[in-house]
Amino acid sequence: MPYRPLSRRDVLRTPIPWGALLFFLLMVPHFKTAYIDTFASADLLFNIARIGSMLITIVLYVVKGHRADARVGVLVLFEMLLLLSTLVNEGSVVTFVSTYGLGLGVYLLVDLYSDSPRAVVAGIFFVGEVLVYLNLAAMILVPDGLYVSKLLGFYHNWVLGYKNQFLPFFICFATVAFLQMRYTGKRLRSVVLIAAMILSLILGRSATSLIVMVLFVFGMLIAETRAKFIFNPYLLAGVIVGAFFVIVLMSSSETISGLIASIANRDVTFSGRTIIWSSVMDAIAQKPLFGWGVLTDEAHIALIDYAEASTAHNFYLELLLSGGLVSFVAFLLFLILVLKKVKSCEGFYASKLFAAALFALGLAYMTEAYSNPILFALFAFAANADKYAQNEKSRRLGALSRNEGALHSDSPLATM
Repeated sequence: MPYRPLSRRDVLRTPIPWGALLFFLLMVPHFKTAYIDTFASADLLFNIARIGSMLITIVLYVVKGHRADARVGVLVLFEMLLLLSTLVNEGSVVTFVSTYGLGLGVYLLVDLYSDSPRAVVAGIFFVGEVLVYLNLAAMILVPDGLYVSKLLGFYHNWVLGYKNQFLPFFICFATVAFLQMRYTGKRLRSVVLIAAMILSLILGRSATSLIVMVLFVFGMLIAETRAKFIFNPYLLAGVIVGAFFVIVLMSSSETISGLIASIANRDVTFSGRTIIWSSVMDAIAQKPLFGWGVLTDEAHIALIDYAEASTAHNFYLELLLSGGLVSFVAFLLFLILVLKKVKSCEGFYASKLFAAALFALGLAYMTEAYSNPILFALFAFAANADKYAQNEKSRRLGALSRNEGALHSDSPLATM
């Protein structure tokens, strides 16, 4: 076999495309896991890196002349309203920055690099492989957890934190796994990664998260069928709204919840969540317009007066509690604009994927108030659905051109 000298490309070969190296370096700090919080120095460094990443992203956004669309404008308005509520109510600015504020940085970063969808997908997919497999290995080797939560002291946590904290990472990683599968035409790595995430939820015994992930994966398994109406983002959003009002009605009415419990012959409090929701709605009624501001876990527990109420365990109620109707409406308008973009690409794989992912997240928001800013990457994906569908459009045009070429070559005139 002849000797082939190593080329510069071979030496510099990495899992991350070089064109997206800056994106990768700016994005990595945002994948801060709960386990890092247990190390004071690492926690400080990651927080500095996350804030630095957001500031650099904003500078790049301006310097590169990236045009901010209506979605960015409404998202900034939402952030400002929520910050104002936090300041007026003497809430926790630090908590606001570490959740919603940094979420804006994540959104802008993914939006900034939306013209290079393959590079973005490859970078996040690589991070997903590292974190998911490390977390799964920790769950198998140390089933009782690497540490316990500081606040309540009995939750077992691994690399990605407590079992309920896995889902924000998993929805984002599953989304890029499906895109990676689509772009490369190779299934093995993506399938193994998705299987590892589902196995992690089974081992962690997180029923709600597991149901949400299975629904997401099942949705993508039928994405190539003719069931197009299932992936209509407006229809899926309507299902979420309907489910939300059912839950609110059930938690606010002892008669309805008691009737359901007697028929089903089981507890319908969702592990005590409806008790928390009832108290949260009482607090919302006290400050309905601007809310109480973003609170620390301890302040949240004191306000709701329930030991496990460090959050409302419902994102929609949490947002109403923190920012009131004003912030809630701003966020709702942002979501409507995002769904409008997804709808504009209806029929393409990317549109179906983002509709299914947002639906899965919307369901998960019913029982958890996730504060992980990495979820804003999902909103940025959906807001740029047309660019992530561009690859599929090119393939369709290429196939059409080849078919037309074949027809011309087979015609009698082509041989004359």
